[in-house]
Amino acid sequence: MTSKWLIASNNRGKSRDLALCLAYYGLTAESYLDQAPRLHFPPETTTSYVDNAVVKAQFAAEQLQCPVIADDSGIELPALPAEFGVTTARDLGVKTSGYDRNEAILAALVQVPAAKRQATMRATLAAAWPDGRTLTVQATLMGYISSQQMGHYSGGFDRLFWLPRYGRTLAELPDQWRLPLTHRGQAAQKLITQLKAMKG
Repeated sequence: MTSKWLIASNNRGKSRDLALCLAYYGLTAESYLDQAPRLHFPPETTTSYVDNAVVKAQFAAEQLQCPVIADDSGIELPALPAEFGVTTARDLGVKTSGYDRNEAILAALVQVPAAKRQATMRATLAAAWPDGRTLTVQATLMGYISSQQMGHYSGGFDRLFWLPRYGRTLAELPDQWRLPLTHRGQAAQKLITQLKAMKG
C-alpha cells in the first residue's frame, strides 16, 4: 500500500477531517496545499458524488504526480428534497462559514417537526494514481437535524447532526467516538481495507 498520500481539496476543514479519519485507521495523509501551489479543480457536476470525487482525484494525481485521495460529500434532507445533496456546497455557498450554513438549514426546517427532520450524510472517497488507476468507496450516516447547533469537538454539519442512539450531535462526541461513526470515517475504513488488499 502506498505510504504517502495527499488530500486533493482546497477546503482546509474537510482536509483536516479526512486526514483524521484516515489516521484513525492507520493511513497518513496531508493536504496537498502543504506541498504544492493551489490547484484550480475542474467544475463539479450536479449528479454524482462518485464522478466529482474521481475527477478531482485524477486531476490532482496528474498535476502533482503522486497518489491522492479526494472526497465528495453532502447532506440530504427528505424534508427539503430539492436542496442540498450532491450540490450541498453550491446550494449553501462555498464561501459561507460553517456556522452560517448550519443556520440556513435550521431556518429552512424551522416549521418541520423533530420526527420529520431526518438527514443523511454521504461521502465518496476516490484514490487516484498518476498512472490513471482509481479506487472509489462510499458510505452514509443516518440521523436527524437538531433544533440548534451543539458541540465543540468538530464543526460543520456535525454541530447539528443528531444521533438518537447517543442523544448527542456528532460534534458533542470526542474524536475516538465520532470518527468511526461519520460518513467520512466509514468511507476511510473501506478505502484503507481495499488499499491493503491491492498488490504493491
